[in-house]
Amino acid sequence: MQTQDFSPPSFPPLQTLSTAPRGWFSWLLPLSFLMYIATRLVALDAFPIYFFTDEAVQTVLASDLLRDHLFSYDHEFLPTFFKNGAQYNLGLSVYWQMLPTLLLGKSIWVTRGAAALATGIAALSVALLLKHIFRSLSPWMGVLFLSITPAWFLHSRTAFETSLAVSFYALFLYFYLMYRCHNPKYLFAAVLAAALTFYAYTPARVVIAVTLFLLLLSDFRYHLRHKWIGISSLALGIILTLPFLRFLLAHAAENAWSMRLLGSYWVMDLPLLTKLGMYAQKYLAGLNPLYWYFPNGVDLARHVMLGYGHLLTLTLPLGALGVALALWRIKCPEWRALLCAILAAPTGAAMVEVGITRVLFMVIPLAFLTALALEEIICYVCSRWKNLPQKAILAGCFLLLCAVNVGMLADALIHAPTWYADYSLTGMQYGARQLFAAVADTLRDDPRIHLIVSPTWANGTDVLARFFFDDPLPYQLGTAQEYYRKVGNLTPQTQFVMTPEEFAAIPRQKFAEIRVVKTLLYPNGRPGFLFVQLQYKQDIAAIIAAERAAHEQLVEDTVQIDGQPVRMLHSRADIGKPQDVFDGSLTTLFRTDALNPLKIQLIFPSPRRIHQVSLQIGGVPTAVRVQGWDADNRPLFDLRQSAGEAINPRLLTVNLGGEYPVETLWLEVRNVRDNEEGNVHLWEVTLK
Repeated sequence: MQTQDFSPPSFPPLQTLSTAPRGWFSWLLPLSFLMYIATRLVALDAFPIYFFTDEAVQTVLASDLLRDHLFSYDHEFLPTFFKNGAQYNLGLSVYWQMLPTLLLGKSIWVTRGAAALATGIAALSVALLLKHIFRSLSPWMGVLFLSITPAWFLHSRTAFETSLAVSFYALFLYFYLMYRCHNPKYLFAAVLAAALTFYAYTPARVVIAVTLFLLLLSDFRYHLRHKWIGISSLALGIILTLPFLRFLLAHAAENAWSMRLLGSYWVMDLPLLTKLGMYAQKYLAGLNPLYWYFPNGVDLARHVMLGYGHLLTLTLPLGALGVALALWRIKCPEWRALLCAILAAPTGAAMVEVGITRVLFMVIPLAFLTALALEEIICYVCSRWKNLPQKAILAGCFLLLCAVNVGMLADALIHAPTWYADYSLTGMQYGARQLFAAVADTLRDDPRIHLIVSPTWANGTDVLARFFFDDPLPYQLGTAQEYYRKVGNLTPQTQFVMTPEEFAAIPRQKFAEIRVVKTLLYPNGRPGFLFVQLQYKQDIAAIIAAERAAHEQLVEDTVQIDGQPVRMLHSRADIGKPQDVFDGSLTTLFRTDALNPLKIQLIFPSPRRIHQVSLQIGGVPTAVRVQGWDADNRPLFDLRQSAGEAINPRLLTVNLGGEYPVETLWLEVRNVRDNEEGNVHLWEVTLK
């Protein structure tokens, strides 16, 4: 096979510099990498200001996998995916953390540092693509433009799995275009990079599949010319899908369950055309330049940099020019590949909802195109005005881009702590590093102290606790609320760590003394966490007994069931609303406020014919009782059904053995293992 067969077809050439880089100019590429790595690693534990449970869980799972001799919690050897919360959405990122965890232990620096260094793959891939495929003499531009992309700047300094997936996606694009433009044997490396992308992040599965399909169509004739390499690569791809097939066989319902948890419209009872329309709407939102280049309120505050677009606003003209160049040169395979990457980037997010972590793949092709557009402008200007010093202009661009990198880092480190005022569960979820350091200091100063640390300020606080402390934890995760509802063993050594909201909610009538021992401040100077000692009043038992009796009284509401208003009496809840039980969505939850069992009485305005009652319950062992009465208050049925323990919430269906005209329906859901103060979870009730 001749070398010329691997060359790209001719096309309107990109303007090039008059001389190849040498001397000091040749150092710009390695210096751009140093700038990139430095702006990822400097003060890595300080920005982003939070350390999120989705970062900590990578290392905790890696540590547990090493402890359990490479077996998962489900006793799978070298599992394909790992469970994060209620769904299996972690994969390659856990394995990526194993060696750093084994060698260096658990710390924010190690976890984020390993992930940040992995993003160097993306920077390297951008540079190599510009140099080897687009024959750019300024590949450092791509590195620096990628580095100052705000969405990438933030997420490449976290341990979120999205940045790892995007990095391998960039590597895939490089190997694919090396296959397409230089040597077909690079297709094997491209397939491997595609598999790494696939296993790194759930939305990446759709993105890489769509990218492969578009590239298959885009370069179909080229693939036919090298069909034997294509067939061999397909065989490799099939082998690389075996871990995924193993996962599907072991967890057949997991994908559908994950879609339900995420609230995807694809698992809702909607017409297909409606679903396709919703997909198109969300897909186009992921391509919208307004979403990318200007600040918006679509994403959570912790995923954006205040005042910045996801892409640097000032680079919009360059990005637009880059896309125009790609369209102008669409006959060239390398430019078509970038357009394919742009078109594929929102496909995974559109399955659920557009969010920057799900569409982060877009930063790779746009970093390419922005750099190519700037180089095109410089080369065009220098070709028109021969006396302009090309290298001096490029050196000025290099220094300017480096200055923007340093300025963005300085802005983040100085101002990010006070960008947003909400540091709580609904906002930045700030405080993991600071709080657990204070906990360690308190226990070191006095090991006799019994600390009860509130988990309400962040998601997955139990994971964060295990990240900062070895098992068993030297403190207890919990709140003071259980001491409000029953008389607990409060000693002078008992201290509660609580948020200001929890401190304000302390029922003062129950305590003779409330003493704040220590206060940790938020970055804006407001109290963030309080270490509190409590002392009961002498008649606390009588106070709690009277309150408990009132708390157990059912609350009355009106709910809509199939468009009909229904009177509903129910146990008090601390999460959710009564209507959440009948809204047809598994993303809404109704949870009792320390009441077990959950009691619901439905009184229909006229008898409703019912033959089946289905309840979406939690994974704990559960007992359900269903009773019904007719309009004359005569009992129709009294059925009991139970379900054992399960990994995920599940559907429990009670068949009534016939169809009955029910005017009053009584539902009772009990957590078998919990006492009367347990929290009962109920997602949905369906009547048929």
